[in-house]
Amino acid sequence: MKKGFYMKRKLKGYICATLLLALIITAVFTSDTLQVSATEAEISTGESSGESSSKKPVQKVDTDELEDQKQDTLDKIKDIKSDLEDVKNKIHALEQEKSNLQNYIAKLDQESNTLSAQIQELSDDIDAKKEEISQTKEELEEAERVADKQYEDMKIRIQYLYENRTPSYLELLLTAQNMADFLNRSSYAAEISRYDREMLDQYIAQKETIAETKEKLEAEEEELTLMSDAAKEQKEAVDALIQKKTAQIQSYQSQIESQYGEMSNAQGDLEEQERLLNQIEEQIAAAALANAMADDGDGGASGFAWPCPSSRRITSGFGPRSQPIAGASTNHKGIDIGASGGAAIIASAGGRVTTSTYSNSAGNYVVISHGNGISTVYMHCSALYVSVGDVVSQGQTIAAVGSTGFSTGNHLHFGVIKNGVYVNPSNYVG
Repeated sequence: MKKGFYMKRKLKGYICATLLLALIITAVFTSDTLQVSATEAEISTGESSGESSSKKPVQKVDTDELEDQKQDTLDKIKDIKSDLEDVKNKIHALEQEKSNLQNYIAKLDQESNTLSAQIQELSDDIDAKKEEISQTKEELEEAERVADKQYEDMKIRIQYLYENRTPSYLELLLTAQNMADFLNRSSYAAEISRYDREMLDQYIAQKETIAETKEKLEAEEEELTLMSDAAKEQKEAVDALIQKKTAQIQSYQSQIESQYGEMSNAQGDLEEQERLLNQIEEQIAAAALANAMADDGDGGASGFAWPCPSSRRITSGFGPRSQPIAGASTNHKGIDIGASGGAAIIASAGGRVTTSTYSNSAGNYVVISHGNGISTVYMHCSALYVSVGDVVSQGQTIAAVGSTGFSTGNHLHFGVIKNGVYVNPSNYVG
């Protein structure tokens, strides 16, 4: 939907309205001029002879062009409303997409916060593991220091025994003073050997245990580090996705604002076209008045009859209303009487038929002039039984109920025009 398109549409509307207004002014001016001339002539002859002369014919206004312009305006209004509906649907879709993204970002934020907590927990575990490894290293170093000292002491004892020639058990037996002395001396030698053996075994076992513990702690530290790195990478990916989706939200918001701008322009164009439609309808009413003055009925009836004998059910009253169907007026200029299709429509009062034709909005319709500036209108008929120029009497069947033109179902739209202005029919028919 282009702004230039609506500007051209507005310009065309202004030109049409100006031409139509000029047409009506000319017609009414001509009608008034001719009527004044006829009146002056009638007065002049009446004074001289006492007899009234016949009225001179007044030029009628052709409403076909007005009806075409009205239909063109209605088509434009329909197009604009369709465009407005499209814009509203786009805005709704964009708002929905924006809302979905906002919900998705909220979930991503929650996931990012969870990852941050995991990263912090892993970082704390890594620090604790490093502290354990440090302590284990110190324990290993202390064990190695003790083992080294024990090893040095053992070497000294072995060297002493070697240098002093460790006696055999036979020598101990032969040199012992008694059995107790032998047992003491042999037990002492065995104890020394056993102690050195045990200390060596403990040294090896302790060193292996500490080394295994250190290796295990280092493996756990490496695993925690890998988990932390993976969590950091995942958080970076989530944060990048949040940034991308946030940019998409900003793009949706820009599109929404742009669509609202288009909607505002379209609504302005719609108001302009509706204003033009009201002007055209007023011009059509003025033309109907001019035609009624040009071909006045045979006097006015003393009263008006209900135009639809089979039904008195009013489905839509006179005045403002919500639009019942696309193209229908929101300022109702008559009353709608619900009735069966084909039901008789009668002349509310005697007069002369000034219009009996079809239009896209009114469908088949009839206008009857009753004199004294009053005309009645009968719209949406399924059939017309009178022609322009026919003189009808009150109660005569002139048409049948239908649903032609802009209509939601079988009904009669009955209107009353007084001095070129639509008035409430309820003030004329009860």
